Amino acid sequence: MAEHNRHWLATHHQLQTITFHLLKTTAPEAITVSQLCAAAHINRSTFYAHYQDVFDLVDQTQASKRQELLSEFADTAKFQHHSFLDQTSLQEFLLFIRQNGWFYQIVLRTRNDFPIQEGFDQLYRLLIVPVKKRHPEISDDEALYYFVAFQSSFTMILRRWSENNYDLAPNKVATIIINSLPYLLHANLYSSRAQ
Repeated sequence: MAEHNRHWLATHHQLQTITFHLLKTTAPEAITVSQLCAAAHINRSTFYAHYQDVFDLVDQTQASKRQELLSEFADTAKFQHHSFLDQTSLQEFLLFIRQNGWFYQIVLRTRNDFPIQEGFDQLYRLLIVPVKKRHPEISDDEALYYFVAFQSSFTMILRRWSENNYDLAPNKVATIIINSLPYLLHANLYSSRAQ
């Protein structure tokens, strides 16, 4: 049984690795089950035992790679605590995105849903919990709108930057992101740091 599980996991990861490399040269919608099966030396039923379809595989591959890259960033960055909302740590993060540019171009091109669930709790605690403490009159629903405004503007700025092949310097993009924060978040973050 353990050997079966190990083999199943190996195939699961192999399909993601193949997909990740295919994404460098192939649009997600152009990747086929047949192509993946041939590259992994598996049959279609094995593929469908792992993933619903190619889009499911692409989604899971992107999510796994994003998590892996963010973990790698956190491990190698010089900062003990990342807020991603101060100029220095945001610049480091943007440099990291530019270094892995082709991957983030794909991820950002397909991002349309907000709030983004990945890292939701940590970012919500960082941004919204302090605002709610200072402004208890703001409902949870209103706070979520502020959070969505932050996530969507941050993501769309990154998407525009990636579409322009990361033409602006990271420090300029960091400034744009910080200046684009919803007023309530900006006021809370920067007034609390000044104290």
